[in-house]
Amino acid sequence: MLMDAYDISREPVREEFDDEAIDLREYWRIIHSHKWSIIGIALLFVLVAVLVVFNQRPVYQATASLLIEPESNKIVQIEDVYAVTGDDAYYRTQVEILKSRALAARVIDKLSLAKHPEFQPGEDGGGLNFQFNFNWRDWFAAWLPAMGEGVPDPEAEALAVREALIGDFLERLKVTPVRKTRFVRISFEAHDPALAAHIANTLADTYIESDLDARLEMTKKATAWLASRLEELKKKLRDSEQALQAYREKEKLVDSGGVGTLTAEQLQDLRQNLVVAQQERIRAQAAVSQVRAAKGDPDKLASIPAVLNDPVVSSLKAAEVEAERRLKTLAKRYGAKHPKMAAARADLQEARAAVRKRVSSVIAGLEKEYQVALTNERAIRASLENAKGEMQSIHRKSYQLNVLEREVESNRQLYELFLKRLKETSETGDLQKANARIADPAVVPVVPVKPKKSLIVSIAGVLGLLFGIGLAFLLERLDNTFKRASDVEERLGLPLLGAVPHLKLSKNETPLGYARSHAQSLFAESVRTVRTSVLLSGLDEPYKVIVVTSSVPGEGKSTLAMNLADSLGDMHKVLLIDADLRRPTVASTWGLDRKARGLSEFLSQSAKASDCVHQLGERNVYVMPSGVVPPNPLELLSSRRFKEALDTLGRTFDHIIIDSAPALAVSDALVLSRNASGVIYVIKADSTPYPAAQEGVKRLRQYKAHLIGAVLNDVPQKKKKGYGYYDSYGGSYYGSYGYTQG
Repeated sequence: MLMDAYDISREPVREEFDDEAIDLREYWRIIHSHKWSIIGIALLFVLVAVLVVFNQRPVYQATASLLIEPESNKIVQIEDVYAVTGDDAYYRTQVEILKSRALAARVIDKLSLAKHPEFQPGEDGGGLNFQFNFNWRDWFAAWLPAMGEGVPDPEAEALAVREALIGDFLERLKVTPVRKTRFVRISFEAHDPALAAHIANTLADTYIESDLDARLEMTKKATAWLASRLEELKKKLRDSEQALQAYREKEKLVDSGGVGTLTAEQLQDLRQNLVVAQQERIRAQAAVSQVRAAKGDPDKLASIPAVLNDPVVSSLKAAEVEAERRLKTLAKRYGAKHPKMAAARADLQEARAAVRKRVSSVIAGLEKEYQVALTNERAIRASLENAKGEMQSIHRKSYQLNVLEREVESNRQLYELFLKRLKETSETGDLQKANARIADPAVVPVVPVKPKKSLIVSIAGVLGLLFGIGLAFLLERLDNTFKRASDVEERLGLPLLGAVPHLKLSKNETPLGYARSHAQSLFAESVRTVRTSVLLSGLDEPYKVIVVTSSVPGEGKSTLAMNLADSLGDMHKVLLIDADLRRPTVASTWGLDRKARGLSEFLSQSAKASDCVHQLGERNVYVMPSGVVPPNPLELLSSRRFKEALDTLGRTFDHIIIDSAPALAVSDALVLSRNASGVIYVIKADSTPYPAAQEGVKRLRQYKAHLIGAVLNDVPQKKKKGYGYYDSYGGSYYGSYGYTQG
């Protein structure tokens, strides 16, 4: 039967998934499937960590507490001369002094640490941690003598060794201020616990000694500096007093209170007058603007508010109206040349001329009023600016006078301060008071602080788990094979007809024989599920000719075709045709002679159908093997004779199952699909790549093949109590619900 045109509506709708959705079950499946690899990696990390930490020498830390008091000396301090410094900055400064290289060098020299075995280069004690120190200059100097300047300099080498020793010392040292207190904890790390405690206490003592030495040196320098500065300050005070007196004489000022000033009331009056003048000018300017906008039009000029408000214009307007009324009254009684009419017209013209004359006079008055207002405003503004200039001049004199007075006062205070400090520095005897003391000396530690074995091993275990999980997700991401039923529908857009589990067969056992001998097995049940899916999908139009193909060889298409035909034989009369003329397998699997007549002989008309079709026992399953392998299989399958043969066989059998060659290897399946009513696509789990299956399905669809669906074959089995078989690849697919073992 020829297949109808490919109906896209019969294909399953591919569900669109949100790529950003988090599928926790999918994550758990990936972790669970790689659990032993993840555990192994974690154990490897733990083992390496254990080997590392237990090969390290223990490190001890001793801590001394130092109490730092605020400065109380009487010499000139920096805050006395320049600015006041907060306690927080002072304590941070002391902490930095404790961590300084100069103090570390004094301790090293005091304890002769350069000769101590723990600080010897190349010894095990030369570093507390595994470190990789690489100096590219030294490397190039060793290989290129020119860069090393030829003969090594002993002084430079000694300096480099000392700098390395100081650096090692500072790496072991830790100075930590205690928040909201004046305590500072000095900690030192060493392999020798007694040495760690001794260095911590020595560093605290050295800091106190260095502070006392610095204070003594500061006192000496302060005394000499105060004496030299006192003369300079005395001269500066005298010069400032002379400058103040000279300025007073020049400006004829008695004192700062004798400087005459312009009162605020006068400035306020000028400002108020300026506001009034501005208002008058704005009003006059508005009237002038209206006159200019009229552009000489008598009617517009007469309608200006300033003109309308003029009483003379109003009276003249009234006379004009009266003249017009009289003229209209006489016009009803007399003719146009009557003397009274002429007199009335003359009166009207005279009235109108009087109105225009008065309007012109009012407009001229508005222009003059605007000019007077503008001149008045400018005069008041000039007076105000002059008053402000005088005020500023007076302020400048007062300001300069105050500057000179403040300079004299500051010089006098500074001179008196330095004089007082010089006397105090010379007479004070408590300059040697220390600003710190050891509140809690360091004791010899008993428990090492490094390495923290349990913490390191725990972290290594966690890192191993994370690395293993990440590797599992990476491998899962790189794996492009089909694993679940959802992969078939998502990647190919085909419905899943069933999932066939993996079989562990004995030496001479075949999948067909296993399914027959184990009718209640998972494998047999999965084949029946595929059979049911095929029959249900063709209820309205049963599939007469079904082609079974795959992407590449080795995916189990022949096994599925044979078992599907055997399963359909329980219900219908079925013919299985081995159309894989290049690698036929049906004859050997069903126990037929490899030289038995089959499809090639039937198509070449060298044998009848009865000779080429073999019934298997008393079942309704018939087999047509491939026969002799022809030299041109594709031409044989695409011939008109093959189509006629299918039509002939279709009248005898209910279903014809055709085992075809892979769709990507050759074009046999594409040709067979034209004469088939449906195609089943077989995919091997964990083996068939997405691109290969997608390309095979694409080629079949290009040939308008009707794809019934796909079968996920050779799926790894997992057992779950209560349901018999749980397919983790199929996503909650139960292959033999209801059957129990035994």
